[in-house]
Amino acid sequence: MSARMSGAPKALGPTSLADVAALAGVSTGTVSRALTRPEMISEATRSRVLASAERLGYVANGAARALAMRKTRTVGALVPRFGGSSFPTLVQALETALAAEGYTLLLSAPDHARAQDPSILRSLIERGVDAVALLGADQSPSVFSHLNSHRIPFVMMWAKQSDQGVCVGFDEGAAAALVIDNLADMGHRQIGFIGGRTLDNERARLRFRGLLEAVARRGLTLQADALVETNYGFAEGFEAMQQILQRRSPVTAVVCGNDYLAAGALSALDRAGIAVPERVSVASFNDNDFAPYLHPPLTTVRVPIRTMGEVAARYLIERLSGQMPEPPALLPVELIVRDSTGPVPAQVPKTSRRKAL
Repeated sequence: MSARMSGAPKALGPTSLADVAALAGVSTGTVSRALTRPEMISEATRSRVLASAERLGYVANGAARALAMRKTRTVGALVPRFGGSSFPTLVQALETALAAEGYTLLLSAPDHARAQDPSILRSLIERGVDAVALLGADQSPSVFSHLNSHRIPFVMMWAKQSDQGVCVGFDEGAAAALVIDNLADMGHRQIGFIGGRTLDNERARLRFRGLLEAVARRGLTLQADALVETNYGFAEGFEAMQQILQRRSPVTAVVCGNDYLAAGALSALDRAGIAVPERVSVASFNDNDFAPYLHPPLTTVRVPIRTMGEVAARYLIERLSGQMPEPPALLPVELIVRDSTGPVPAQVPKTSRRKAL
């Protein structure tokens, strides 16, 4: 009995489209449509084709199909790693939305030192990506030159605006204002800040600039001895807060550049025996999944991380279908008030000054 008659996969060579068609009793064109344009085929025929493909272990020749269509149905993403961050959530949302439309995400996540290396984007282009998602608008001129010369659609995520192209993001200034206004309304005047390194991180610069503007608008003071730039991460937040404690800064509230830093800062305060928010308030940005479960639960700005990935994917999909969609509007942000912030504390008793900030 032959392998075909027994229903077993062929032993010699890769299974072809014709093999699947013969087993399903349809034409090769019907198989092709069932696999790439299922809406054109009846459910019964499509089920028979898919069952035959599964039975034979058929895998489409992606290279041949891409050559014929002049499309690879892949989207490249260039998202540098910056320690503890929300970028994995952003990338997952981007990938899920693209996959729903039949696109594969090809991710390049260089370390900090190689983030601006032009060869990284060149590698994505050489692999035939149909479009590219970039993190932020602070890109080298060669990035835009390469993309435009190859006529590759692109979008910049976590960016407010750029003369170079379409951005998907939110207003960092508005996000900072939510935090500062809340603290100011509770009587805080001396503010500390633990943030990312502004020299080489566009998002850290924008967040810090927004904080400075909000502090100035409300007439508050950003204490120089309670200002720390560091890498994003739990350990970095812990160490930064320890530095602020050692300097005995008079701040009553500390704002952190993201929830990872805030988690570390809360741990340092807990170890030092300093009650939050009774002695010092802590607020942050992003509202990561763990924020409600910290001790105490973290007050933080809810940033539309997943939505940014989804909107970026939708924009690229529309571009690849031949449309010219309108640039997305700025996404909303929201302050989620939890137990890590409270009214400015009363004067610290003299007997407790050894633990005072």
